[in-house]
Amino acid sequence: MVNVLIVLGLSLVLLRKRDVVTLLFVLFVCGTFHFSFAVIALTTNDASSLLIDLHNEGGGLLARLSTLILLVIVFSLLGRHAYETYVSGRAGEKKDIVFALLVMGGLLLGYLLNYRTGDLLQLKNIVSIETMFVLVMLGYLATATGVPSLQPGKVYAWGLVGLLILGFIDGIALYEVLTRHAWASFLESSGAIVYRAASVLFNPNLYAFWASLVYLGCAYGMQAYKQYQWMFLLGMVLVATAIYLSGSRSAGYLLMALLFLPPVLIRERLQWLPLLVLLLTMLSIYSGVACLDYASWQEIALLGERFIAAPIHLVNYIFQYIGIPAEVVVLKEIAVSIEGRFVGEYSDAGWLVLHQDVGWTGLGAVILGGSLLVVRGIGAYLAHPSPASVYALVLLLYCLITGFVTRLQIFPVWLFIGLVLIICMGYWRQLLTAPDKVVR
Repeated sequence: MVNVLIVLGLSLVLLRKRDVVTLLFVLFVCGTFHFSFAVIALTTNDASSLLIDLHNEGGGLLARLSTLILLVIVFSLLGRHAYETYVSGRAGEKKDIVFALLVMGGLLLGYLLNYRTGDLLQLKNIVSIETMFVLVMLGYLATATGVPSLQPGKVYAWGLVGLLILGFIDGIALYEVLTRHAWASFLESSGAIVYRAASVLFNPNLYAFWASLVYLGCAYGMQAYKQYQWMFLLGMVLVATAIYLSGSRSAGYLLMALLFLPPVLIRERLQWLPLLVLLLTMLSIYSGVACLDYASWQEIALLGERFIAAPIHLVNYIFQYIGIPAEVVVLKEIAVSIEGRFVGEYSDAGWLVLHQDVGWTGLGAVILGGSLLVVRGIGAYLAHPSPASVYALVLLLYCLITGFVTRLQIFPVWLFIGLVLIICMGYWRQLLTAPDKVVR
């Protein structure tokens, strides 16, 4: 029922406005709160068992159907905008669309060559990736008139709303960990139980992936709207808290690594601040909780210890894997965490799953498309070295690299990646064809 109410609310938004920005906003909100029905289970005494059942059985037919209907409506409206810009001759480089169709064709050919009889998961994975490409094409055509930027007054209003939402989402995550109602829990070799928050995103890794994208958006906003730096700074603190509570070490360290790029590529004031805020926020949470020494807060401190020890565990695993040195001992949960991303039918590595589903034919087509996007992003940066061009490139790299640790084929991961690609490609086209019209 929660999904139905969310879909009804978003439908009311579409009754008032149907411009491209509103459509993309509706898709982002839909993806963010698609699993919010699971929050209700957190209030029960048997929350963990209920959440595990929801993971195994899904959110029910009504939740899926309502979301599917909304997606069809938004895709149809985006298609209308795309058609209008295409027939008016404002679609820009049509070769981009032709190339996207070729990539989709290569993906389909790879699926047919590697078809597994009765494997519905393989079909679902292919449909998800193909749908993402359709979304990107429609959004790319629909934004042919330019990627608009928000006026300062709207930035302030939407920023305050965003802070309230982030605070609400963080509050749910904190409640999960403190009450030990998180479904993502496991026993470490030390005997301690780790509780990882998922909040409204239903999965800790998905929660961290979403938070990382929002963090990069806040980091860019701090550069683009300098009069509201305090607001975006607070947003980064809240999002860093979300990443900490999720316990997703891969997402946290990948974000840290990519945040080195802005200060290297743009020598402007405050470029190091996003990286420092992420590090200091997570360190402050850990040290503050550890100093309090309250038994009820030790679950939060344990999440910080896992982040700190992650690089050492990774090095030990690599040493053991190659046999140097032989005396290195890798904890069982570390081996399970690393190998679980690459082994088995439900492995987390999206690129590996894609290879299993479409072989080298389909994977090669997608890699070629991603490589050309990276080249275009670098070209846009060289033509206009600004915070916008740098963060567009960083967002693209994050989405591509996260495919090694996150399954790209699940909803709403592919939806979020599609939205990022639409924004990046629309900005690059505007920058390379009409740089005088680029506002930010």
